[in-house]
Amino acid sequence: MHTENRDEMRERIIEAALKRFTHYSASKTTMNEIADDLHCSKASLYYYFPDKNALHITVLEKAGEAYFRELEKEAARSATAYDALMGMIGIRHAFAKRFCRLELFKVLRDKQLLNTGEAFRLARERETSLVADIIRSGVEKGELVAEDPAKVAVLYIQAMIGLRLSLSGNELNDDMSEEEFETVRQWQVQLAGIFIKGLKK
Repeated sequence: MHTENRDEMRERIIEAALKRFTHYSASKTTMNEIADDLHCSKASLYYYFPDKNALHITVLEKAGEAYFRELEKEAARSATAYDALMGMIGIRHAFAKRFCRLELFKVLRDKQLLNTGEAFRLARERETSLVADIIRSGVEKGELVAEDPAKVAVLYIQAMIGLRLSLSGNELNDDMSEEEFETVRQWQVQLAGIFIKGLKK
């Protein structure tokens, strides 16, 4: 029972941090504010997380898992590769806007935080693998032609990242205006359309 209570408290801390980080930004939120939200001491937070960076990374991991669950659901329910890729763009756009204050790219640039670059690489590989599965499914259904869906997926994901980089001076950052978010979304929709058209029989 005691273990269940510990797990429950840890989850409550993550949820409170996610709520604050999403609203105010991670850098402008203090551990004191999170403790106040939970009506507990700051020492209680440090029992579960050694510092704010550890909590921040855990919050990013939680948001990332939610993101991938949505992508996987979209891929499973879409009738065509085109529908799946377009649906994924919508999910990516919604998550980027909702969680922009989580400061993902700031964490990635912090050289003192070990393994964040590795986590980002693994997340990109997971998304690439999902796109490869979508293309493979399109090939199996006779919708698309692709000799190597995995290579096509890598190209597709790199191109999507490149579109965002083109608006941010070749460095991924968390500071994008509403107009920039919308511009990237429109470009990604156009690019997905070109990709699918090029792969159609």
